[in-house]
Amino acid sequence: MNVKMWGPILAGAVIEAIGIILFVVYGYVFMSRPTSFIFSYGNLDFAAFVLSIIGLALIMFGGYQKK
Repeated sequence: MNVKMWGPILAGAVIEAIGIILFVVYGYVFMSRPTSFIFSYGNLDFAAFVLSIIGLALIMFGGYQKK
């Protein structure tokens, strides 16, 4: 197993999964109050965006390491 390639890919996949979970939690909290239907970004949403970008970068870097 090529750890140089699969290490960043698996780490990026775990970070992506955490980001998706944060998106789902934020969506659930947002939709649980339908009376306040004004969409706004929250700290949880920004954290999910940042984690998704970092995870994608790690996955792409692992793919770049493939030889």
